[in-house]
Amino acid sequence: MSRSVRQRIECGVVLVLASIAAACGSTGPNGVPKGLASCQGTEFLTVSPIDPADIGEIAPLGNLSPPYHTLPTDHIYVNTTPVAAGVAKVATVVAPGTLVIVEVTKQTRTGGGQSDGVNYGLRFFPCADVAMYFAHLITLSAELASQVGQITECDPPSSSGGITSAECRKRVEINLAAGAQIGTAGGTAFPGIDYGGADSRTPELAFVNPGRSYGSGQGFGQSHTICPVDYFVPAVASALRAKFGRNGVRRTIAPVCGTIMQDVANTAQGRWYFDNTARDDPHLALAHDNGDPRIGVISAGISIPSLPTGAREFTPATSGRVNLDFPLVTNDGSIYCYQTFSPSPPPPLRHVLIQLTSPTQLRIEGVIGATCGDPSTWTFTSGAKDFTR
Repeated sequence: MSRSVRQRIECGVVLVLASIAAACGSTGPNGVPKGLASCQGTEFLTVSPIDPADIGEIAPLGNLSPPYHTLPTDHIYVNTTPVAAGVAKVATVVAPGTLVIVEVTKQTRTGGGQSDGVNYGLRFFPCADVAMYFAHLITLSAELASQVGQITECDPPSSSGGITSAECRKRVEINLAAGAQIGTAGGTAFPGIDYGGADSRTPELAFVNPGRSYGSGQGFGQSHTICPVDYFVPAVASALRAKFGRNGVRRTIAPVCGTIMQDVANTAQGRWYFDNTARDDPHLALAHDNGDPRIGVISAGISIPSLPTGAREFTPATSGRVNLDFPLVTNDGSIYCYQTFSPSPPPPLRHVLIQLTSPTQLRIEGVIGATCGDPSTWTFTSGAKDFTR
């Protein structure tokens, strides 16, 4: 699936796992259902949530799709098989293991074209140390919908990228057996489900600024993000790993499930923040593609007027100051330039100037003109914006 299509249909789930605790006040610490057994190892999920025969591809962790996912995404995308242009097969979604659903969400979207309408999300625990979620089911099964009942606790509508979302939720405690039908996914609005998770037993990911990783310090925050596929029994995990890729090209570079933590301290590589906003929209990522990590990506949110929102891909260089790979860009006083992006952004074409002004501060500006030109002309203007770790 192209970035433009993904950008149009995604909604950017923020604080999904960290919010479990707040959503489940009647449960134990971190929202864990009381009495739920501790996890034993990691290979305890037994059923693929969608039949592998119905899965077209699985987009790895770290997708970059600004403005909703300006920063590397903390979930995978299990996309069903395409059946026509813009249409994915509608497939059954089942419980991947014995689990307890703790929250059901209902989201209504407007302004997004084909993705307008209602979709559902589930937050669940297969065991006490691992929290997981599905997003963008197009229906709930009749049995599950009956157990859930009316979903009436609603947030005020919010808008991002021209799409308005209204989300309602209900706290529940519903036990499901492995393989129990949950609902359906696919069709025209969404190509499949988002599938995310966190394991409180894992070490926190080494973000340069841990306080800015959503849910840092909480057992199921983004700093404990996992690849859900790693929690299946070997036969199922193997079938799912064979599906990892983007736009029909399989990912073969380890880890095939991708990563969300791309920060490299004292370099340009990783997450950069414009302000204290919790959403991704205003921020910036200088990272690598989740389908092919050999590709560099400038993922710009909404805060750089000289550089319209988008994910600009390029082939990184290992020397020089043009298209230099981000981990090689340091606080050395130099300005670096990036050009020849793919897919080609809409005109007018721009090149991009970047400079680390300190180990934790970065300046960026888009400049009219497809190529970098003479380095002696590289200078920032009032159109430059500053970001911090």
